[in-house]
Amino acid sequence: MKTNIIILMALAALSLPSCRDYLDEIPDSRITVDTDDEVKALLNSAYPNCTFVRVAELASDNADDLNGEANGYYDRFSEQCFSWEEVTESDNESPTMIWQGYYSAIGAANHALKALDEMGGADTDTRRALRGEALLCRAYAHFMLVNIFCQNYSKAHSSTDLGVPYATEPETTLDPKYERGTVAGTYEKIEKDLLEGLSLINDAIYTVPRYHFNTKAAYTFASRFYLFYQQPEKVIEYATKALGDNPESLMRDYAAMATMPTDDMQPRSIQYTSSSEKANFLLLPVYSTDQYYFTGTETGSRFNNNSYIAQAEQFFLTPWAPDNEAAMQSQAIFNFYWFYTSVYNKCMFPKQPIYFEEVNTNTHTGYQRTLVVALKAEEALLNRAEAYALTNQPELALKDINVWTDNFVADSVSYNTYEYDENWNYIYATEPINKHLTMERIRQWAEAYDYYTPMVPRPRKHLNPEWTTLTEGSDQENLLQCILLMRRLEFLHEGMRWFDIKRYGIKIYRRRIITALNAMELTDSMEYRDPRQAIQIPFEVSSAGMQPNPRNENSSMPEYARWNNKMTQLNFNKR
Repeated sequence: MKTNIIILMALAALSLPSCRDYLDEIPDSRITVDTDDEVKALLNSAYPNCTFVRVAELASDNADDLNGEANGYYDRFSEQCFSWEEVTESDNESPTMIWQGYYSAIGAANHALKALDEMGGADTDTRRALRGEALLCRAYAHFMLVNIFCQNYSKAHSSTDLGVPYATEPETTLDPKYERGTVAGTYEKIEKDLLEGLSLINDAIYTVPRYHFNTKAAYTFASRFYLFYQQPEKVIEYATKALGDNPESLMRDYAAMATMPTDDMQPRSIQYTSSSEKANFLLLPVYSTDQYYFTGTETGSRFNNNSYIAQAEQFFLTPWAPDNEAAMQSQAIFNFYWFYTSVYNKCMFPKQPIYFEEVNTNTHTGYQRTLVVALKAEEALLNRAEAYALTNQPELALKDINVWTDNFVADSVSYNTYEYDENWNYIYATEPINKHLTMERIRQWAEAYDYYTPMVPRPRKHLNPEWTTLTEGSDQENLLQCILLMRRLEFLHEGMRWFDIKRYGIKIYRRRIITALNAMELTDSMEYRDPRQAIQIPFEVSSAGMQPNPRNENSSMPEYARWNNKMTQLNFNKR
């Protein structure tokens, strides 16, 4: 009998032709994997071939409903993600595909571990490194699953919150039964695999390390794990191992991207995900159409990051803005891109290149592919900066902040002076940007604007983490507000903002923006530990007997009934 990947036997009859199934590449019980090279090849399938980005990105505050149903550039799947509904639509990026793809990767890792055991164990340098890679792959996949399909880790609640099944053996039975356990139990098992994997990993076995859990990727993953696990001292330890003594040397080469054309985002996306880019620690090839949603096309424009979010919350009202008001409003500070017409309005960074995998040369049919930067130097740096802030080491946090700022923020900005030369051409001025942040500058930025409200949106939002005590307006809270803004910019279109919202208990809203009127209505909101923060497990899995995530009977927000039929002007100027 052919072995199958855990938990998803209920999905065996489910046809999902839009994403190739890796199950056929995993050996069955009649095939022997008994060489190092065969184990190494098997581990190529231990990385997920799908992406959680659209589910997480559209659930976060990096999206509005732009023009409602008048904007026809959307699909039901994206609408369900944005509205925090249970996803019933099929899509390459759906929760069903995330669940299947990540457990498929776990299954491959478990097959590799079993093969190594049957070959006599990790008794050579190569086999120890292969075991380390398999353990890290298993830990990473479970970590992403528990953070997508469960509530965030909480010392107060995780001993009872539903976790995800932790699979440690290849599946060999037709209808296995698995218990979800708890979030706390899942984290304990992830940590066990992570620490053993870290002790074994060895870059020497890789030809192209950035497609595998090399040491820098492994340490960066460890820093993310302990950040979410609320152990900042360990975040500092592992982020430092990832970054070494000279983190400046690992920052992304934005100068190379700046020379590329702006009318075609493909070259910049290719550069962003290049295996030769020193900042990229782990790259994942995935089946996805996200590259169309998060680039300069009309695709997905109804639910997306738009200029209203960018202007009020992300790019403009920042600690780095120069004194000149015109320069402050320039997108050149951050080199983001604004694509708009009378119908759609997107603000974005190009990060996901477009690839097409042709499988039938006669009909020219195949699969849409892209590359995802799963782990990178910038994350290790910002994880450490946050950990320094949490452990009351502001000077060290500022040092990391300024390494990131020096690389990410432009040196100068050009702006229209609204004056003309003798030929009636606009005169542009160039103004340098003071990129170096001090505690005083961060304090001034924090004091310049009120906290966010839906009607007067701002970058700073009330933080309500139950795992630490923050005093609003304190230097520590101001520093964390700055770091969270940096993380929001760094991880735009990568889905990580959703996890920061969960970790810090940030209340977010659903807004419908009417572009022609610059007006809005509120339709919903989400508080910390709202049951919908745990994405519902796939119906195919719950119908097979697995306990689904709890839901409130009425998740709609009646407090917004007063906004019905009442469009209100957004205020971008009030401080």
